Amino acid sequence: MEERYDLLVVGGGPAGYVGAIRASKLGMKVALVESAKVGGTCLHEGCIPTKVLLEVAGFMAQASRSGDFGVAVGSPTVDWGALSRHRDSIVNRLFLGVQGLLKKDGVDVFSGEGRVVSPEEVVVLGGGQRRLSGAHILVATGSRPRSWPGLPFDHQRVLDSTDALCLEPSGKKIGIVGGGVVGVEFADIFHSFGASVTILEKTGHLVPMEDPEMLGILRKEYERRGMAIRTGCEITGIHPDGDGVRVACVQEGESVDLAFDAVLVAVGREARLEGVVDRSLGLPTERGFLKVDGYGWTGVSGVYAAGDVTGGLMLAHAASHQAIVAVEKMSGRTPPPFDPLRIPRVVYSHPEVVSVGLSAQEAIEKGIPVREGSFPLLGNGRSLIHGERRGIVRISADPESGKVLGFQGVGAGLSELVSLGTLSMGVPEGLEVLRESVFPHPTVGESIWEAAMDVTGESVHR
Repeated sequence: MEERYDLLVVGGGPAGYVGAIRASKLGMKVALVESAKVGGTCLHEGCIPTKVLLEVAGFMAQASRSGDFGVAVGSPTVDWGALSRHRDSIVNRLFLGVQGLLKKDGVDVFSGEGRVVSPEEVVVLGGGQRRLSGAHILVATGSRPRSWPGLPFDHQRVLDSTDALCLEPSGKKIGIVGGGVVGVEFADIFHSFGASVTILEKTGHLVPMEDPEMLGILRKEYERRGMAIRTGCEITGIHPDGDGVRVACVQEGESVDLAFDAVLVAVGREARLEGVVDRSLGLPTERGFLKVDGYGWTGVSGVYAAGDVTGGLMLAHAASHQAIVAVEKMSGRTPPPFDPLRIPRVVYSHPEVVSVGLSAQEAIEKGIPVREGSFPLLGNGRSLIHGERRGIVRISADPESGKVLGFQGVGAGLSELVSLGTLSMGVPEGLEVLRESVFPHPTVGESIWEAAMDVTGESVHR
C-alpha cells in the first residue's frame, strides 16, 4: 500500500529528525524512515556519549591538580558501571525527547531500511516492504567510521570510535591513528582514565583543518600531561600481533615500529550510501559523498540531502542547519544558502579549541583586508581562577568596514563563547558591536572584548 507525503526523510539523525520537524511546522506532511534509533550517531555513539566521558575526564584532571587550589583529595578512581549508567541515562533521556518531539509534531516514523527508488518514492525494508511516495525526498543517512585500508575493525584490538566508548583504558597502551578531532578527544579521555596514549598524525600538526598556532598550544598541554604525539608520521602498516597491535610508520625518514594493546583508527568517516539510493537516479557524488548545492539540492528534481552524507563539515549542528535550509527551500521560502564559514567548530579537549570563519592568514590568502586582535588567557582573571594558564582568543576583522571575519581560540570554556563570534560575523559592523558590549567581570568572555579592542590597537590590559 502506497502512502503519499509532502516530504520523505531517509535517516533520523540530527539532519533527518530536525529537518522532519521543521518541515512539519511549515505545514508539510512528513514521513521519516530510520533503521535504528532516532537521534543518529551524534546522540547514541558520538557527540553526547563522548562529551559525557570528556566531562568526567575533566573532573579527573581537576582532581589530579587539586593541590594547586589548596585542596587535598585522594587519587580519583572510576566506577565504570556507574559511569556507563550515567552516560546511558543522558542518552536515553534525549532519545525519548526526540521521539516525543516527532510524535508531537505529527511526523510518521517508519522503522526499517529506507531505499530511494525514484525521485518520488522510498521503499521501507524490514518486517515486510512498504512503499512511500512524496513530492520531496531528503537523504540524511549520515556516515560511519572509515577503516584502515585492508584492515577491518575487529572491535577488540582494532577499534572504531563506537568501540572506544566502551573501552576501559586504565593500564592499557593505546595508539591513536589520526590526530583529527576524534583522535584528539579520545586521547584526552584515554589518558585521563589511566592509559598510556600515543597519537600518530601524518600531517605536521594535530587537527589539520585548524590553525597551527592554536593546535601548538594544545599539543604542549597534551605533552605536559604525558601523552606522546608523533606528527609527520606516515603509517606503512597496522598488524594485529598476539593480544596486541603493531604499527609501522616512517617519521623524518626513520622507520619506527610501535606496539600497543589496542589501536583506535580515527582517519575520518565515509557516507552511509550503500543500498540507500538506487544507482539509476544518477545522484552526483564527490569522493563518495552526495554532491549538493547551498540548499541541499542534488540536481535531481525533488531530491535533497543534508548532513554527513554530503561530506564537508561533519558536525551535528551543521547537519541540522543544512536540513532546515533544505526544507525551507522545498516549502517555497527563500532561506540564505548554507554557509560553512558561519558554522562554529569545537574540539572538546582540555583545553578546548574553537573556531569559526576565517583566520587572518586565510583572509590574506583570499585577498581580503584584515587585521587581527588577540588576548592571552594568562591575563584573564576567570581563567586563572579556574587554574588555566594556557590559551588565547583571536578575532580577525576588516579594519575599514568593521566586519568580523573570524574567531579562533584555545582555552577552557570557549565552546560556550564561540557563538559570539558567529553572531558578530552576521552583523555588518560586528567589530563595533563587540567593542561596545559590556562583559561581566570576572568572566572568560572579557577576553573577547579585549581581542576586539586589540584589532584597533586599543586593548586595555595588554
